[in-house]
Amino acid sequence: MKPQALVPVSPTATVEHCAFAVQSIRKLSAAGKKDFGDQWPWFELLMRPRKLHWDRAGGTIESFIDRLYTERPTYLSDGEVLERAIHWLMRRNVPTRVSVNTHPMSLTSIRFCDLAIQGQLQVQTCGHSICLELVEFGDYPDRQTLVDNARSLRSMGLVIALDDFGSRVNVFDLCAAGIVDVLKIDLSIVRELHRDLYQRAVVDSISRLGCGIGAQVVAEGVETEAELTSLEALGIDFAQGFHFHRPEPSEI
Repeated sequence: MKPQALVPVSPTATVEHCAFAVQSIRKLSAAGKKDFGDQWPWFELLMRPRKLHWDRAGGTIESFIDRLYTERPTYLSDGEVLERAIHWLMRRNVPTRVSVNTHPMSLTSIRFCDLAIQGQLQVQTCGHSICLELVEFGDYPDRQTLVDNARSLRSMGLVIALDDFGSRVNVFDLCAAGIVDVLKIDLSIVRELHRDLYQRAVVDSISRLGCGIGAQVVAEGVETEAELTSLEALGIDFAQGFHFHRPEPSEI
């Protein structure tokens, strides 16, 4: 048995170990009105481990995010990121929406929801907006609390999105609860969309679902003009990806 002093200790992953970048989300059809993603900027906040912690996480973003969510309560990490997003918004001089990845379990935390509401009240005085992108990450056993809190958040002006829609276990029950404002189509379905009949069928079905529940649809991972043309033909509202904007490192 190793002496205690020689047992390697893996420090808990925190937001302090992260670097941040932003990526633009663009409206596909010109609506002629001032709105986020159209005449006002809309960004997704991207989080990456710094080099040292990247190595400790095994060199993947996913394994690092897993650590953020498994080594401490989800609302702590999500709250820290949200606070940074709020401060970043308040430094901007034009109305801006920022999307922040959020674990569904965090929406069952009164502490996190209070922070989100207070943050939205603060940023909306400058015309800004916060979107919480619920990641498809495991289960959320207290579904009713999540739904009730999501309704409260939306009533205060926050936007609720479902991230990576179509990639894993989709949360159709949340769509049916009427709490979803945005569906974000996973890049695995968008990539080479123009070449694949089945992918187009899936994107078309998500577009119709969004229309039916009153949610806007964002296509992720758009890299080519051909993909963009197919998305526009299917009536997709927004898109993000390298075709528009590569992630831009930001001090957040």
